[in-house]
Amino acid sequence: MIMSKFNYSILAMGIALGLGLWSCGGNSSAKKSENVFLNDFETMYGFNDKVDKGKAYSGECYYTIDSTIEYSTGFIKKFGKISSKKYSKVKFSAFVLMPSAATSVDMVIQVWDAKVNPIKVLSSPISGQLGINKWVEVSLELPLANLYGPDNDVRCFFFNANRNQLFVDDFKVEFFE
Repeated sequence: MIMSKFNYSILAMGIALGLGLWSCGGNSSAKKSENVFLNDFETMYGFNDKVDKGKAYSGECYYTIDSTIEYSTGFIKKFGKISSKKYSKVKFSAFVLMPSAATSVDMVIQVWDAKVNPIKVLSSPISGQLGINKWVEVSLELPLANLYGPDNDVRCFFFNANRNQLFVDDFKVEFFE
C-alpha cells in the first residue's frame, strides 16, 4: 500500500503532537486558576541581571539572591486586582537551593492597607539546615481573616538580612477560598 505525501504529513503531525503531549507530562490541557501566580523566572532572563540559566529546579532559569540583595524580587498585588472573591488564606512557596549550611533568609508575607501601612507581617526563617546543594520546596501560609480589603496589598518576598547567597525557582503565590 502506497501512502501519499498528504497521509505522511498527517501521520508526522500526529506523531509530533503525541510526543509534544508526552513531553508536557500529558498536562497540555491544564488550566491556570485566577488565584495562582507563578514566576518560574524564564521570562525575566535578559531583563534582570539576577536571573541566570543553568541549575534551575524546572525549566532553564532561576533567580539568585546574594550579598547585593536585601529584598528579593517579589509579588505585590491588591486583593481587588486578584479577584472579587474574598480569600481565607494565602500561601507563598518556592524551591530554593542553598550552597551553605550557614545560609539563612526569611520568607515574608505582608498585608498593607490602602494608606501603605503594614497591617500584618509574617516571616519564617529558612536555612541551609534543610539541606545544601539540592532544591527544596519551602512555604509559608497566612490566614487572611480581618485582613482582606480590595485596596489592601499582599506582598510576598525573601528578606536577606544577612546577605547570604541562595537560588530560587518556581516562586508561587496561591489564594484559597
